[in-house]
Amino acid sequence: MSFLTPLYLAGAALIALPIILHLLRRDVAPPVPFTAVSLLRRSPVERSRRHRLRDLILLAARISALVLLAGSFARPYLAGAPGTTRTTVIAVDRSFSMAAPARFERARTLAREAIDQARGDRLAVIAFDDRADVIARPGSAADARAALTMIAPGFGGTRYAAAFDKAAELLTDEEHGRLVVVTDLQRSGFDQTAAPSTGSGQAVLPEEIDLSVRDAGAETHNLSVGNTTIDRRQVTATVRNHGAEPRAADVRATIDGRALPARRVTIPANDAAEVAFDAPEGVARLAVAVDDPEGYVADNEAFSVTESRALPRILVVGGGPAATAGFYLTRALEANVEGTDFDVRAVTGSAFAALTPEQLRSQSVIVLLSTHGLDRRIGEPLRAFLNAGGGLLVAAAPDLDPSLLSTLLGWDPPLVPKDLRNAGVLAATDLRHPVFRPFDALAANFGQVVFDRAWQIDPGDGWRVLARYTDGAAALTERPVGDGRVLLFTSDLDRRWNDFPLHPSFVPFVQETVRYLGARPPAVSAYLVADVPPGVQPKPGIVQAGNRVLSINVDPRESAIDRVSPLEFQQMVTRSAARTRPRAERLAQQIEGQQNYWRYGLMLMLAALVAEAFVGSRT
Repeated sequence: MSFLTPLYLAGAALIALPIILHLLRRDVAPPVPFTAVSLLRRSPVERSRRHRLRDLILLAARISALVLLAGSFARPYLAGAPGTTRTTVIAVDRSFSMAAPARFERARTLAREAIDQARGDRLAVIAFDDRADVIARPGSAADARAALTMIAPGFGGTRYAAAFDKAAELLTDEEHGRLVVVTDLQRSGFDQTAAPSTGSGQAVLPEEIDLSVRDAGAETHNLSVGNTTIDRRQVTATVRNHGAEPRAADVRATIDGRALPARRVTIPANDAAEVAFDAPEGVARLAVAVDDPEGYVADNEAFSVTESRALPRILVVGGGPAATAGFYLTRALEANVEGTDFDVRAVTGSAFAALTPEQLRSQSVIVLLSTHGLDRRIGEPLRAFLNAGGGLLVAAAPDLDPSLLSTLLGWDPPLVPKDLRNAGVLAATDLRHPVFRPFDALAANFGQVVFDRAWQIDPGDGWRVLARYTDGAAALTERPVGDGRVLLFTSDLDRRWNDFPLHPSFVPFVQETVRYLGARPPAVSAYLVADVPPGVQPKPGIVQAGNRVLSINVDPRESAIDRVSPLEFQQMVTRSAARTRPRAERLAQQIEGQQNYWRYGLMLMLAALVAEAFVGSRT
């Protein structure tokens, strides 16, 4: 008998506790002098045999429970016991190229043959494309055959790395596992620029796993549609011929649900042709299809949508003329940094007070630099804007009245700042906050900004301090209001109380702040099947995802018909001795996992505890 984790046997030393308690047990009462019996001779009272037998049974039960517990945790196994049969994993390619005529039926036949040939082995089935899923965990041949009926070609691309990673995961504890890959041997499956779900993308397989390849493919030809674009009065699509002979086919376009007359085109061998269709202005959705029943069906159609160009709207409220209000801040927001665009508009306080609630709701973020020209009437629409999820950035300034600000926003107690001179420099308190996260190591650049004047406030309840000055006063604070949020910057953003606008950190700080408050640039609307966002079905087409319209297309790399031979396939797989555990340790864990003697130990321990409880309850 051997043990997988023998260190737990040290716990058997706990058997000393019931032994010691048993030896120290005494039914001795303290002597109490009593006049009537004081002259009687003392004599010991012997315990009955029945009590002694009861105590011995209790002792044996307690010792047995502790020994069995320690032995179960030590994971016993018979080292000389013969191991069970190995595990064979059948990996079936379900990429959309497998949907070529008769190809997947051949793959099923080859997979069944592999199951029949693996007699005596435990069998597991996985299906793979951009990712790999376990369809049947290691078990019987009947389970594996039933799992094959659940697999069908999908819309993903071939990634052999995904199949190898999943097989290695299933065969972690196997001394000699086996992997059978049933695929059409597409060369693009070894492309390392894989989807995020496949990890590194490199086809690596541990050297302990035997690899066998079954070819389910055949020579074919294929037409695919890609690179659909929507111009002002024209839509275009690229139709590619992946075969060795020229092909003629009909190409059709559907614009916003309206089908256009088909175009007959001839595509040279191993080349592409661009097909253009006249279209009205303002096309929102486009689908282009080519007739190719003998190729891969999934890439016969491609989709495109017009990306929404509605920019986040930022309203800057200043005290002076609209042309000079928030000069530095508006210029920072208008700076195009990494494709960030905002629709920025500067207004005076009186113009802001005249806005209707509907006009306020159309804004993404409001930046308040002054309260001049404002009155109490704007308070209710402003609070409604925040409660609905809007963002408000307030920057302290000479013409910002804190009492009026508190009235407009309904703050109780009101904000009562003190004048702070020579505040020092800025230091981010929470670098994990979205405003400061992009700065990372560059956050030290804030130390170059000198703040001559600021507000000193008591954050109190409801406020969260995101940055402070070097004297400890709060510099940037956050407060939630309904579904929206307010950020209060306690110094000026117009170069009157500091030189912040003259430093390189000013532009990214302003843009990250308004982005956090809710002004985000347009999201990506074109996805491949492997990269669809959560909640969206991985299937080509045009879908509505919340308030967004997305176009989803298949991976164009899967459309290629280049194949490798089974021998080339074996040579392109990188063999790795990545398993760091010694061979004997892996073999021991495999044998122990097959025997599971620890379960019997726990059951016997429970039986010993039940016996102990029964005997102990008897008087």
